[in-house]
Amino acid sequence: MMMPTLPICRALPLLLAALCASARLHAEDTPPKCTYVEVASLPIRYVGQSLAPAVDGTINDTPATMLIDTGSDQTHMTMNAATRRDLHLSMTGRYVEGLGGLSRLYGVRLKDFAIGPAHAGRRPELTVIGSTTFTPSFDAIVGAPFLLQTDLELDLRAKRMKFYRPLECRKTDLFLWKEDTVVLPFARNFGRSPNPHFTVVVNGKEMDALIDSGAHRSFMMLDAAKKAGIDVNGAGAVRMGDAGGVGSDRAPHWIAPVKTMQIGQETISNVELGIIDSQGSRTADLYLGQDFLRTHRVLFAMSQEKLYIAYLGGDVFTRGTGLEPWMRAEADGGNADAQYALAQIYNTGRGVPRDPLQAGVWLDMAANGGQPNASLLRGRRQMLAGQVETAIPQLRRALDQLPADRLGPLWLYIARVRHGEADLAKTELEAALKQQKEDDWPAPIADFYLGKINAARLLEEAGKDTKLARARTCMADAYMAEWYDARGDAAEAGALKATVRTNCAPTKGKQ
Repeated sequence: MMMPTLPICRALPLLLAALCASARLHAEDTPPKCTYVEVASLPIRYVGQSLAPAVDGTINDTPATMLIDTGSDQTHMTMNAATRRDLHLSMTGRYVEGLGGLSRLYGVRLKDFAIGPAHAGRRPELTVIGSTTFTPSFDAIVGAPFLLQTDLELDLRAKRMKFYRPLECRKTDLFLWKEDTVVLPFARNFGRSPNPHFTVVVNGKEMDALIDSGAHRSFMMLDAAKKAGIDVNGAGAVRMGDAGGVGSDRAPHWIAPVKTMQIGQETISNVELGIIDSQGSRTADLYLGQDFLRTHRVLFAMSQEKLYIAYLGGDVFTRGTGLEPWMRAEADGGNADAQYALAQIYNTGRGVPRDPLQAGVWLDMAANGGQPNASLLRGRRQMLAGQVETAIPQLRRALDQLPADRLGPLWLYIARVRHGEADLAKTELEAALKQQKEDDWPAPIADFYLGKINAARLLEEAGKDTKLARARTCMADAYMAEWYDARGDAAEAGALKATVRTNCAPTKGKQ
């Protein structure tokens, strides 16, 4: 006859009952086992003229390139993406601020917006950035609220990002890598962006910092640099070309020596760091950008309110003025965006000996690989060289990919006029202006080309913004010279070209 099986503690003599009770209490005190579930792993690629990290996604079921930008407190579409998809935009009455100042925001209702397995919900409404200092080839800027809904690992060296869902991991150290790892606790940010702020020490002064994967290089704000005793006019500091981004202005930019920077237990000594005088409001003193992320693995452990940062080796901060090994590797591997970046570096001599021949080779490779900015620039050069029959289809194809570009339609207009197609030139330029939502600079140049304003009015428009008056006046004179040249008025074109040569030489200290 079988006896029923009893729980072991019930079957023991009363003398052992106290020991069983103690064992139960001990089991209840033991923390549950942490399970760290990898939800998605997405490959990162470098895109655009600044070689920004991006992943593939979809907008309304069409392929889209998504910039990964932890520094952005919102997710936005670019005007180029909205224009190319012929989306209906509405005025929001709101603006966004960036290094280049203010930009108007438009609203758009989508069917779907997704990155890998992550969707923005049913019929999401996104904002569209009206103006930028360059026409981005990516379709959207995916900000911190979308990216940091769960734990995120960024590894630019491996060109991969991973999303994790933690289960019972609140008190468990998440050391996922073999490298020594700095752990930085952070207080939950209850503002618009969940991107965690943390404290670093620069030259002995505490600074508020955040990780900005959308920034090409790490940089410090000018007022914060002054507090750390950094003089942008002092020994070792170099004035660089102005920085741009969101907004139509450009921000003064320097490279200056920094004695020490402490990030947790990691100390970085004797480096050069970017200093920017932002034209728009910013939320931190120091932004650790893509150069930092190429030398560190970072885990945004949002579930624990901690950052895990592991140093992988290499120079943490770079000037951004030279040809770095990873750029060359990308270009040699067939990345057309990297090939375009190399063309720009060799053309300007930025950190390398200037080499127009090398620049031309890389530009052709990028254009042949379908890079739209490269195709646009090659078409421009062909037009200026008198090769209008070759330039026109090149420019037209590029503008089909970059319909929001502000300069390309002007270049195509001049090429058409030189080719004897003045009526078609006018029709295309008018159509381009209707597509573009912003009516700021260089729209007055288009109005001059179309006969809506005269030269005096164009120069008046160019001089309205006192900070940009010189640059815009020089640009207006140069573009008017091309207009007269295309119509065979050599005398007027020559006079304007002479004005540009006299008045528009680069100012001392600019690159």
